[in-house]
Amino acid sequence: MPLSGRRSRLAWAITAGSALLFAALLTRQTGVHAQSPGQNQLTVYSPRTSYSVPLLEVNGQPYAGLVELLEPLGSVDARIDGKKYKLHFTPPGGRPLEVQFTGGKDKGKVRGNGYKLPANFILQNGRGYLPLSVTSDLVSKLLATDTEFHAAARRLFIGNIQLRYTLELHKDNPSRLLLGFSSPVNPSIATEPGRVRLTFRREPIVSTGPENVPYSDPLISGASFSEHDGLAELDVTGTAPMMANFADGGRTIIITGAPAAAPVTQEAPAPLPPAPANPQNPSPQPRQPAAPRFLVLIDPAHGGSDIGAAITPSLPEKDVVLALARRVQHELANRGIAAGLLRNSDVAITLDQRATWTNAARPALYIALHAANTGQGVHVFTAMLPAANLSPQGFLPWDTAQAAFLDLSGSVAGSVAAELESRKLPNATLLAPLRPMNNIAAPAIAVEIAPPAGNVDEIASAAYQEQVAQSIAAGVAAVRAKLPEVRP
Repeated sequence: MPLSGRRSRLAWAITAGSALLFAALLTRQTGVHAQSPGQNQLTVYSPRTSYSVPLLEVNGQPYAGLVELLEPLGSVDARIDGKKYKLHFTPPGGRPLEVQFTGGKDKGKVRGNGYKLPANFILQNGRGYLPLSVTSDLVSKLLATDTEFHAAARRLFIGNIQLRYTLELHKDNPSRLLLGFSSPVNPSIATEPGRVRLTFRREPIVSTGPENVPYSDPLISGASFSEHDGLAELDVTGTAPMMANFADGGRTIIITGAPAAAPVTQEAPAPLPPAPANPQNPSPQPRQPAAPRFLVLIDPAHGGSDIGAAITPSLPEKDVVLALARRVQHELANRGIAAGLLRNSDVAITLDQRATWTNAARPALYIALHAANTGQGVHVFTAMLPAANLSPQGFLPWDTAQAAFLDLSGSVAGSVAAELESRKLPNATLLAPLRPMNNIAAPAIAVEIAPPAGNVDEIASAAYQEQVAQSIAAGVAAVRAKLPEVRP
């Protein structure tokens, strides 16, 4: 039912005791181990979206979940019949295609044809896993398109989408290294004395030639490209501190010398505003102030043993919102807005963890995503809290931290609703007493999607989710100027 009808279930039916640690996600039995987050994942790049798939290790061999692999690429309906795992995958604009495997066997069927796996198919807690090495071939057969798999780096490219770059050294005073891209990029950038490292997680960057380029320059000594753990990196080395700046709408990154440090004065930097106090989750030690940045945190609800609502007998809410979250992240990136996911795999997170992690990240905006099997269209929620004379820069009570941001949250909700309206999607803007949103010390909204026209199967359609994701991203972009950049 809609969120407004689920308040007796503590808003979204997530309880603080339902959490599992990320590292224990899939450790179920001997020989099956979860990998540490960020260390063992497959990154998939497609024309529609880029996303990561957590990998499961079985007897020393990596496995990928079928649903996690295919869901962002189309509509997925998976079910188990005894030891048989049956999955129907419908690509955008196409017809359903059947995939069938048997737990503990290495033979199955794809599109009605026999299919041999290099190792046995794994059934684990209602989910199916196949060896990582066949993911490229399987996706190619289902989408009828070419794929390219970089096995050592665990990166899968679907179609001809590889993004190449150029290096151009200008020996000016000071020297400048220009990195040119055919499309805007938004890497994370780390600097240390004599080094700038650009990490590309979403963009399908590949090498264009020699992976190590040396330079005979007084400042810039070389540039190297590498890919590993589902990401790509460009590492620029030099003889002095350097910095990176964006130009041409994100299509060019300029590496040049960093300005000399200013003399140290007696005036101390302004302290960071305290995060809301939570006696059950003590705040970490404050960090040194960093450069302001604009970050949107997307929170797909539920996960792990908490499936949320049963949209259909085989489609839990947790899977619907994770797919939508990845689309929203991609649409925000297309508009030059950095976005992260609190949950990028099937893990359980408590309400307090969601709020604590969000507040620690200090985002410019928090967006929670939910789905319902009743009702119609999209509901956009803001917190139902009494007006309070609270300053965002001061101490904020844990239970009502959101009260200091209600005006900005309302502006975002109204902007998203206007974009939904422009796309002729049924929508409503509502108030609700929601957690963890009440505990968020930043502008925050919740978006719940229901079937667009009463047909519950449509809620997982790529076309519908894409329209909703575009509406959310466009609504955020329209009010970005009202949401100040914050220090991480």
